[in-house]
Amino acid sequence: MADHISGKGGESRVVAFCICLLIFALGLLTSLFVLQPRARAAAGGVNVQPRPTGVIVDTPTITIAGASATTTATPTTSAREAQIQWTFGTVSGTYSTCTVQAKTSYDGVNFLTLGSAAPVTVTSNTMNAWTVIEQLGTTSVTTSSVSSSVALGFGQLTEFAFSCSSYGTSAPASISVIYR
Repeated sequence: MADHISGKGGESRVVAFCICLLIFALGLLTSLFVLQPRARAAAGGVNVQPRPTGVIVDTPTITIAGASATTTATPTTSAREAQIQWTFGTVSGTYSTCTVQAKTSYDGVNFLTLGSAAPVTVTSNTMNAWTVIEQLGTTSVTTSSVSSSVALGFGQLTEFAFSCSSYGTSAPASISVIYR
């Protein structure tokens, strides 16, 4: 009789455990499928993607009406890389041999070049994308060469300098940068 009672009690515990596990799984699935559409709806139907802590998404501004221009600066103290996208609207005139140079500042006043200048195509409705990645030491601490013009890592501010060898009247650009 004692074996019979303990057997039923063991079965009851297994059933209770299975029910709890089922409730947990249903709750998890509900949160995955029900909460996401609410987040998308709150964002105006745009697919919302969570970003890890330390990621900066910025849209610096620039007015291009000649051979050169510089964007607004973005705080980038904790950045180690930048994914950059420039999209040109309706370009007036012809722009040729154009580049964008990332520049960073350690003091907020003086800007040093960061990486190489990226060649960009400046025609109507053209998108240009590239990445700037900070150098990493491979086996030990790396000391860069001392320079008054070149940086190997992101400082407290980063901006982009645009320049062309020949230029038209205007080249409206929308810029998106993801710093990690």
